[in-house]
Amino acid sequence: MDIIVENNRDLNGETLQSMAPVSLMMAIFLLAYTIWFGFAWGLVGWILFTVSLFISTILFVKSIQNIKHSKLFEVHETESGKRIGKAMGILSGVSYGILWLSVILLVIVDWYALIMPVVTLIIGLHFIPQAKIMNRTLDYFVAPIPITTALISIILVINSDLSWQSAFAIASIGGAIATIIYGFHILSTYHQLTSHNAANKNGKTP
Repeated sequence: MDIIVENNRDLNGETLQSMAPVSLMMAIFLLAYTIWFGFAWGLVGWILFTVSLFISTILFVKSIQNIKHSKLFEVHETESGKRIGKAMGILSGVSYGILWLSVILLVIVDWYALIMPVVTLIIGLHFIPQAKIMNRTLDYFVAPIPITTALISIILVINSDLSWQSAFAIASIGGAIATIIYGFHILSTYHQLTSHNAANKNGKTP
């Protein structure tokens, strides 16, 4: 991804600086999901993890470049930015509060195999209100992916003797797919915003 804007007052740095680190987080989450493939599926799983490591590296490197690049833009705090920040703060607090409470309860009742499926389910569900907050249609399409694999894993754990490693891996399939989609979508959006801005700056059509 080649960013062609060097410095520009027209594009608010608030948007770019909030967007730039997201793919970095997705890179980390991707590895947290795919590490279980190796433990559950042996050689095939480790090959998939290696592929995810390559993808994660791309997301990580590009995100670091965007973080550095976004600092070239002036930040002008906006009402919409404050509203989104507040709403996302509340959503994150509620989501991660429920997540950690669920993990603690599952540990207490000694149902470890459900930890990753439940975590993945909560993460998937949080995309739905996030879609409305961010006014981003993609989140509605991403959400069902981790929700589906999480529910499949939960059903298998409850109704069979599925190992915890397999339960973690099955649930993580949806989480991994969602993070890849989301990570590259953010990179693409960042590129489009800055390229479009540069084209307008130079008097060109986008």
